[in-house]
Amino acid sequence: MRAEAAFRARVEELGGEVLYEAWGGARKGHRIRCAEGHESTPHPTHVQNGGGICRTCAGRDPKAAEAAFRARLAEVGATLVEPEWRGAIVRHQAKCSAGHTCYPIPHMLRHNRVCTKCPQPVSVEAWGKFRKRVEELGGEVLDQEWRGSRQTYSVRCSEGHLSQIWPIGLHRGRGFCGSCTDRSSQRTWERFKVHVEQLGGVVLEEAWKGNNETHACLCAEGHQCAPRPAHVLKGIGICRVCARRDPRAAEVAFRARVKELGGEVLEPAWLGSAKPHRVRCPEGHEGAPLPSGVQGGGGICRVCAGKAWDVFYVVADEINDTVKFGITSGNPRRRLGAHARDGFDSVIRLVEGLPGDLAPRLERAVLAALRDAREEPVRGREYFPARVLGLVLDVVDGWTAASSDANLLLLASEEAA
Repeated sequence: MRAEAAFRARVEELGGEVLYEAWGGARKGHRIRCAEGHESTPHPTHVQNGGGICRTCAGRDPKAAEAAFRARLAEVGATLVEPEWRGAIVRHQAKCSAGHTCYPIPHMLRHNRVCTKCPQPVSVEAWGKFRKRVEELGGEVLDQEWRGSRQTYSVRCSEGHLSQIWPIGLHRGRGFCGSCTDRSSQRTWERFKVHVEQLGGVVLEEAWKGNNETHACLCAEGHQCAPRPAHVLKGIGICRVCARRDPRAAEVAFRARVKELGGEVLEPAWLGSAKPHRVRCPEGHEGAPLPSGVQGGGGICRVCAGKAWDVFYVVADEINDTVKFGITSGNPRRRLGAHARDGFDSVIRLVEGLPGDLAPRLERAVLAALRDAREEPVRGREYFPARVLGLVLDVVDGWTAASSDANLLLLASEEAA
């Protein structure tokens, strides 16, 4: 077979030897011996896709990782409190040579200390590299002792400027003197003003306030804005109104659009473009559209559009122990049929003829109750494990009962009138 021939050729190419007697397929493990004498059972598909043949040589063998972990602990005089190996990425309880209880992660020991409570040992090599790098850049380190790569150190550049730098930042290719590099405040201030002018704007601020502070500007359309230099220099722009990201402009546009459609905004406060806002359409129907949807060409009334949400349902997939709830409009037969074909063929609750925006508000209430109970959906937004069914039904029955009582009171008052 070609797959077996290719596998044998790849093992031989990597210096290994095939030990298995019968070919079991490309997705089965096959016993081999690597060039170092370690035996393993890699899958041919993995090997042909660029994987190696030996987990021990690759440092991914559990036994080899455990042995290296124990050897490292012994090297620094630490003892393992937990006798069982729990994996290379799981913390293991240990005691360091000073008697502190610590929890090192095996695969991190090559980079980190065993015990974070013990003082970090002086690294002569790191201290020397840091001083050498500063000298190569024409500077001088003023501190006399090493405190770690993530601590700041006083340095003087060739121009005599003093600054505080992190060794870890210096070794990542950053400079160490803000006055001599492009990160100088004055140079950044000039670059910011030039960039705003290129965008047709004007900087109104008289003094530099910082790279991440807002600066008053006027855009090409005459809008007053306050961009941050760090954002502008990254190409984000200067005016939120022109970019349609200004909250005040979005609210004004939403209210104007609702008025244009003959409606009235009932929501007392602006909640954001992605939050429902209560409105009343020209026919007197109340709804809660999203401002972003209205500005995108949508209407303000689902009743007038023939899309009124007036049905709430709860269905279950008993085989997979999953429940799903949702809302729909008019006759729910088509929606329930689609869910039945997906396995949700058991209808637990079906509430029809819900007035106004009660159905979407009920759906949001159920989702809020599940969030408060720290329940996560198994998929999508409304699919949950069957254990939440009791909580869902409590919310649904409570809301529908309250709605029925309110409708009865309304009818009684109308008859009395």
